[in-house]
Amino acid sequence: MPSSLVSAKAEVRYSFTAQFLRGAAIFATRANAIEETADVSPSDGPMVEHRAFVVGAILQSAAALESEISEVIVHGPGHHLGSNALDPVARQFLSPMADVIDRSQTLRRYELVLHLLRKPKLSRGHEPYQSADLLVKLRNELVHYKSKWGSLMDREKLFARLENLRFARPKFVPQSTIFFPHRCLNASLASWTVMVSVAFIDGFYRQIGIVSPLAAHAVHLSVPLRPRV
Repeated sequence: MPSSLVSAKAEVRYSFTAQFLRGAAIFATRANAIEETADVSPSDGPMVEHRAFVVGAILQSAAALESEISEVIVHGPGHHLGSNALDPVARQFLSPMADVIDRSQTLRRYELVLHLLRKPKLSRGHEPYQSADLLVKLRNELVHYKSKWGSLMDREKLFARLENLRFARPKFVPQSTIFFPHRCLNASLASWTVMVSVAFIDGFYRQIGIVSPLAAHAVHLSVPLRPRV
């Protein structure tokens, strides 16, 4: 028998894209349940929980956009389909430029990848690009939140775009309150962020010409959406 044993260790890699979006869908669903069952004047607990779910959905939906393009740049198109579907030429082409591409804004990274691979462009002036851009800006506003007086908040273009979505406010949030964050952060917005992120990632993969990694998770990404006002 050999004096020493040689052990083999298999390397594995975890993708967070679907986890982020499935988590965001759970948060959106729970925020919706609170809006359906809470009183007009609920206790502080449900209101804090509701806002936590909405903010969590926003942050995780935006994080999915970040994580997926990073994986494409480093591991190549088709990385989620196994070695038989991986495009090794594209991976070798993109990987050395990962640090350079990563300095760009989130959606710009998707554009650069499509440009470098000579794939059809995303249309900036149409959906889902416009909504994905709004989602990223909303995430940035929350992560880098600065407390301002309501009159200053109302003049922000970002909040005007969000208000134009006309999502119904929770019944326990008075109409007289400032739009952001009170009326803005509702369950329908949370659901919208999930749908936007899914639509953008799926659209990106259509441009590349391969199946989206989210296809296998579609049943878990269904979220409630209330009628707009």
